[in-house]
Amino acid sequence: TLQQEEGEMTLLEEEPLTDPAHPAQPDLSRLGPEVRPGQIVAATDEVKVRAPKKRQWQELRTARVTTPQGYRYLSGTGETFLAQLSLFLMLCAGPRQGLLTFLGDGARWIRDFFQKTVVPLWQQAEMILDWYHRKNKCYQLTRMLCRGRKLKKNLLKALLKFLWNGQVDSALALLENYRPQAKNEEKLDELIEYIRKNRQAIPNYGERRKHRQFNGSAHAEKANDLLVARRQKHRGMHWSLETSDALCALKTLMLNGGWDLYWQRGQVLPLAS
Repeated sequence: TLQQEEGEMTLLEEEPLTDPAHPAQPDLSRLGPEVRPGQIVAATDEVKVRAPKKRQWQELRTARVTTPQGYRYLSGTGETFLAQLSLFLMLCAGPRQGLLTFLGDGARWIRDFFQKTVVPLWQQAEMILDWYHRKNKCYQLTRMLCRGRKLKKNLLKALLKFLWNGQVDSALALLENYRPQAKNEEKLDELIEYIRKNRQAIPNYGERRKHRQFNGSAHAEKANDLLVARRQKHRGMHWSLETSDALCALKTLMLNGGWDLYWQRGQVLPLAS
């Protein structure tokens, strides 16, 4: 619309027409998940760098822990990393307080840590298997047990639909019914076992998406990239575990905002502020 003021025409923005009975729905494709008040979101993963010996790798573990107040990166190796992560989670909110959302890719050490350390300490704790890794695992295994692209496409489509909606029993039944025509029963059993082992971490992804809840461990993947990959995974590089861990620790210190505190004042960044 136009409005005339002192001989000049001014363009006014027109208010959108809305139906009070049917309010406009947000565009979920432009909205990401959000951390709720009192919630802790922990995403963890491992990243491997080449060792000096041929065909050997060093494993580092990383995590990003997010609360409504901010986030903190963690890094380390083996049990030392798990002890640090456990302590940090308790310092964030204290045991048995709030909701702890634990995101991972289904690795055994992540499942074991959640069951043995997280579950006994939190009344409200949920583990979510990253949707991307789940989808990729199903894609890789269905390629090896289906006879032809069309059959693989049909099976994968039905399987992912069940898993996206959290219908684990239906997904397992689908795979069992496919057994007579599977060309590789060993891979079929591997896929069934993978789903069974992680069934407690398979939610209704669709419903979670509608409510802007976390479905993936992208925070952990980004932590791998920032803390390790950008510096240590270039062509021709190889590292001892001690050197790799030390470089990762320096990058962790920098991303957590403790660089100047350490180098100028000789103080270590507190594990939690």
